[in-house]
Amino acid sequence: MTPRGTSRKISDEIRRQIRGGDLQPGQHLPSELQLAEKYGVSRGTIRSALSILSAEGVVQVVPGVGRKVAGENPDAEPIAAYARIARELEGRLLAGEFSAGSVLPSEAQLRAQYGVSRNTIRRAYNVLRESHLIRVDHGVGAVVLDRPEGR
Repeated sequence: MTPRGTSRKISDEIRRQIRGGDLQPGQHLPSELQLAEKYGVSRGTIRSALSILSAEGVVQVVPGVGRKVAGENPDAEPIAAYARIARELEGRLLAGEFSAGSVLPSEAQLRAQYGVSRNTIRRAYNVLRESHLIRVDHGVGAVVLDRPEGR
């Protein structure tokens, strides 16, 4: 069981990171799961800490994305987690990190890396599939397709 006041201590720590410039206005916070692992507490405790910050106007909830530091960063654009993951994987594909016929990291590996749900990874794979960069084979995973030159 988490000691009383833990969510308050975590919200104080995140507030210090914001005031100290470690977290910038408009920057997305790590996921609840990532924060829970970082602080060694339950997601419920993290939700309580983030609720304190939301009530104070320090962080904002972005539906379908997560939470971000209140304020605007002109360079930041709101982007759903699945779209961000798809963009990163596409960049790795186009950079030649994965050759045609190779298998991308598994759903489980990507879930652990990004701290998101299985459905979020599947939505990212779907974006890549619709772009004709991969196919998803049952029991195998996401397989890289041959790409035309210049793409």
